[in-house]
Amino acid sequence: MSTQTNKSSEKVLDVLTVLLGHFAHGLTPGELAKATDLSPSSITRYVATLEEAGFAERIPETGRIRPSVRLAQHAVGIMRSLDAAKQRIDELAHRICLPN
Repeated sequence: MSTQTNKSSEKVLDVLTVLLGHFAHGLTPGELAKATDLSPSSITRYVATLEEAGFAERIPETGRIRPSVRLAQHAVGIMRSLDAAKQRIDELAHRICLPN
């Protein structure tokens, strides 16, 4: 990957990181530009990239941009995985600590 591609990827991720802090109400493109210190034209490109990949969406009623529901679904999946891992650890700890 070229240095330019890496920089663009970093900026897309910066935009996503800011959006993650505003899941419920989203941000306007202007607010997003101010929060990331990026130009409005850059915000347009990076948001389009996130929308195409399914990681951001526009709120139909307001036109504000927010992380997509897809990200919330991923978060739920991660929490379930962590819960299953904790349950397994607890089961192992119980078996190890209790004499037969």
